[in-house]
Amino acid sequence: MNWNIIGHEWAVHYLRQSIACKREAHAYLITGPASVGKALLALRLAQTLNCEQGGDEPCLACRTCRRIERGNYPDVRIASMATQAAGLKPDEAARQKELKIGTIREWRGDITLKPYEGRRRVFILHDAERLNEEASNAMLKTLEEPPAFANLILIANSTDLLPTIVSRCQVIRLRPLPRRQVAAALSERVDISVEDAALLAAWSGGRIGWALRMAEDSEALQARQDQLAALLELHNQPLSVAFRWAEERAKEYRGGEQQMVFEWIELWQSWWRDVMLAAAGCLESIANIDRRADLERLARAYELERVYGFTRRLSEAMQQLRENVSPQLVLENLLVHMPARAR
Repeated sequence: MNWNIIGHEWAVHYLRQSIACKREAHAYLITGPASVGKALLALRLAQTLNCEQGGDEPCLACRTCRRIERGNYPDVRIASMATQAAGLKPDEAARQKELKIGTIREWRGDITLKPYEGRRRVFILHDAERLNEEASNAMLKTLEEPPAFANLILIANSTDLLPTIVSRCQVIRLRPLPRRQVAAALSERVDISVEDAALLAAWSGGRIGWALRMAEDSEALQARQDQLAALLELHNQPLSVAFRWAEERAKEYRGGEQQMVFEWIELWQSWWRDVMLAAAGCLESIANIDRRADLERLARAYELERVYGFTRRLSEAMQQLRENVSPQLVLENLLVHMPARAR
């Protein structure tokens, strides 16, 4: 009854009601943190609009639903940074930082065609916040003149798009799931202990997709632990050693692994956010629940104002990277301003 989606019941209910009343929007913008469930919701909407059973929910068993799930149904088109980079040489693919007008032009040439097999043509665009100016204007024209048989679904981590694009879409903002719901889902779907489920749920920040993926990947879990240990060690290293860490991360960023660098910064920010929560006595809200004693100790050793200032610098650093500031300069600036112990 929830489209086989964990959480986001309100969003599923809203879409079901719209479809049942035949009032679905011609364009949706689904936003929320990475791995929170945006892509799955878009896929389920596409399946519902074309399911052979009809109605306001996908059966997930008919030939159409299964083909949409596999990505080989002609009336559901999906585009993203990944599809844009497909076929390019590795170095060219690594330089792809924006969705370009060519990707949207392909849609515009295809969107006027009537459905081949299904009732509706559905176009899903991931990474919509990365549309460049030309692509945004082309998308706006597409949204202004959509055919009656088509639905467009834009997926973005934020609403940082051209305001006129946002105004022409029905916006669905997905929020992180409650920690207990993520833990319960992990216990039901994965062979995992209650304690490990609680730990992963805390680490996930309510991102159910991230939690499920990590529960099946022990190497990724260990990598996260190693990343956090390396970040904490930076505070004990000479600046020259820390700068080598910045150089390595900058090479990763320039080599096309931008998301990996963002994950480093987000993990760092999560740690210092936990320090602030521990200082405020809100231990039930910390993410790194396996390091509670360390967090309480650090909360007593650092001035809260300096910790808060550093978390803001981390947010600014991510924005600077998106604006193409030199990654090495951005990271070195962070290292220079790491909070110092007050006592």
